[in-house]
Amino acid sequence: MRRVVVVLAALLFMAVSGHATTLLWMDVQDLTRNSTAVVMGRVASQETLTSEPGASLNQVRFAVEKSLKGDLEGSVVVNNPGFAGAPVFNDGDELVLFLFARDNTQVITGFQQGSFKILTDALGRKVLDRAIPSRVKSDGGPWTLEALESEVLAVVEQEVSQ
Repeated sequence: MRRVVVVLAALLFMAVSGHATTLLWMDVQDLTRNSTAVVMGRVASQETLTSEPGASLNQVRFAVEKSLKGDLEGSVVVNNPGFAGAPVFNDGDELVLFLFARDNTQVITGFQQGSFKILTDALGRKVLDRAIPSRVKSDGGPWTLEALESEVLAVVEQEVSQ
């Protein structure tokens, strides 16, 4: 009987302590305000730190080519969890990343929401591909890198003037 009570107590604890992550939609203004840095650059390399059961941790070495907010430059290591909701990168991907500092490391703001892949369209324009369904995609037409830069810089200017 005692064993049954212990097992039931353990199951109850697991049920009560288990929780899901719910993400709130963040537009570019929200992403910028909640980030300590916004950078453009390329994925230089990646390393998975753990392959144990559960979520792995990927360290992405990112070569910063331009900083829109904050003072990150050179090579930056970004911790990226290896579970659903976290972006997936390939070496060489050109990206805009919205980052925040946590425990002396960089983390992507809003999981996939803070990652924009930079592509070149048929007209030679730099356009953005957000890896998740977004309101921008449903508006039709490509969203240009130039438009994103302008939006980020407007928020940064507003933050500085306050």
